[in-house]
Order: sequence, then structure tokens, then C-alpha cells
Amino acid sequence: MSFVGDTKDTNEATKIYDPLDPTVLRLLDPEFVEYYNSVLGTKIATHHIPLSEVRANPEKWSGSWCKDYTGSPGVKNFTIPSDDGYQVKCRSYNPDPARHGEGPFPVHINFHGGGFVFGDLTADAEFCMMLKDRLGIIVIDVDYRLCPEHRFGKNIGDSWAALKWVHEHASETNGLPDSISIGGISAGGQIACVLQHMARDARVPLKFAILSVPTTDFHTYFPTPDHHAPFHPLPSVARFAKAPSLPASRLAFFKSHVFPDEHRDFIEKEVPLMWRAPLHAPNFKELCDAFVITAECDPLVDEGEAYGRKMVEAGGMVIFKRYLGVPHPFMHMTKALAKARQYENDVCAALKMAHGL
Repeated sequence: MSFVGDTKDTNEATKIYDPLDPTVLRLLDPEFVEYYNSVLGTKIATHHIPLSEVRANPEKWSGSWCKDYTGSPGVKNFTIPSDDGYQVKCRSYNPDPARHGEGPFPVHINFHGGGFVFGDLTADAEFCMMLKDRLGIIVIDVDYRLCPEHRFGKNIGDSWAALKWVHEHASETNGLPDSISIGGISAGGQIACVLQHMARDARVPLKFAILSVPTTDFHTYFPTPDHHAPFHPLPSVARFAKAPSLPASRLAFFKSHVFPDEHRDFIEKEVPLMWRAPLHAPNFKELCDAFVITAECDPLVDEGEAYGRKMVEAGGMVIFKRYLGVPHPFMHMTKALAKARQYENDVCAALKMAHGL
């Protein structure tokens, strides 16, 4: 449910648009505080920008970590048909055969974050490149449809179509159909949670899920008009209402675009609650193993960990790690934060174990 406070446009490099709140500042890693005050805080967060402007100039408002590796060795663009015929854009990152052999290879499917409103195939490109180079696996990044242009549910349908296609067409990608993992950050983490359940029910085998700062109870946020004290049964939402990168005002922005009033009745009647809030899925048994990653200074920390606990209570295997002193999208800040670099090491170790590498 991120991201982009780290945009590339500013005319006032010394101005801090949203100063760090004292109640959160005392918890934050000094590395992040320095980065925020010198980079992140000097940019206008995208939820303060008209969505039409962001759509018209995506590069202008993207994070500094967003990259397009089209044309690089091993990077291929292709499309996958969704269930309604829509062609879902995907990008595969394929290992260098000189380093990793000819394959076939395990496959990891990635779903970007962005609150279901922002994000594309550039958002996690550095992460995808890192995984294929370090682990020698195929990484397939999925550009699912965004809200509000597309009603919530199309994003889940596109992602499920991608997972089914990768499993059924593994030979076309030089992938191993019995060694597939999934994962995502924030909204992408929610998609991965939902697909755990859908894959189990459809008997599509999954090795592992990387659930990074996932939204698992997004549908039940009720922000107040001032956006400072959202009601939620899990206390971290209110406790970190003024957290950097994902304050309550940003959560309210996302909810207004993902679950707008004009679509609410349709969504509540036609879209399963589990898709909207996987924390409330009816059955947590026999899900694939998972790595649940949370950030201490994130309003979503409680719901991510609550989802993992439900997996454990149902007999599942979960690795938990809470990264202290960092906010929601910390993992993108690898050039500034040691904990972001540790995140990459931890994810690599988990996927290496899961795929038997």
C-alpha cells in the first residue's frame, strides 16, 4: 500500500513537506531519519497530487528506485490473458545461463505494491533483477489492472490468471511447474495472501509466499474526516496514523479510490471478502509456507502479523520478521538503509530454502 514519497520532482529541495511526527520520530532508525530529511521529506507524496497528473506523467512521480530494464539481457516482455480476455502485461527476468546453467529454473511471481492505485513493471524491477542474479531463478513481474480505472477484483483476477498461466505453461518459460513461489509488497502482499488460498483450493502447487508488509484487512478501515485517527480493531493503524510514507491520509486516499462509494454495493456483493481482506478468509489450513515481513513503524504491522498467526494456528509454517525502526516501504531504500539490504538478504535466504537451491 505504498509508495511514493520519494518522487523525482521538487522545486524546494530544503523544504520538508510532512515533517516527522515526534511520537514516531523516537522509534525511527537514524539512517531513515537522515534519508527522510534529505530526500523523502523534500518531495510531495503522490496522494497530494491529482491522480490525473500522476497518470499523465508517471515517470515524474515515480520513486527513485523505479527502473525499466526492457532490452537488458534475459529480460522479456509478454502478455497473459486474464479470464475476461484482458491482456495482462508481464515481464520475465531470466537467469544468465553462463552463470546458472540452462535450466529449467524455479519461478518466483512478483506483484508490485502501490495501494492498488499506483505501480507498474518498474516498481520492483531492481528487486526482480537482484533475485534472478543472486538465486538463478526466473522472476515474473505482473502488471495487474489498477483502481479506480478498473473496479477492485480485476487486480486479483489478473494475478490469479498469471499464476495459473505460469503453472500451466512452465515449459514455455523454461520454468519448473512444481517449484513456483509468489510474493509482493504491500498491496502486492495482499494479492499473494489471496492467491495462497486460491491456489490451495484449485490444487495449484506453491512452494512459498513472500508476504512483505501486506494489507490483509484493508476493507475495514474507517478513517475520520481529519484522517488522523482511523478506526480499526487492530491498534497499529491508529498508533501509526502519522507514520512517514503511509500516514492515515494516504490510507484514506487509497480506500477512496479502491472502494469508492459508487462501486461499494457491487464490490460487497460480487467480490469475495477474502479478496478484500484475506485476514478474514474462512480457512487457513494447508496454505503454502510463508515469510511474513513487517515494519515496526507501519500502520499495517498488526494485520500482517495477525495473518501469519492465523496460518500458524491452522498448522502452517511461517517465518516472521519485524524490521525495527523503519516505515512501510523501507525495503526499497537499499542505497540508504542497512535494513533494506538485510531485507534482500533475508528474502533470498528464504527463497533459496524454499526452492532447495
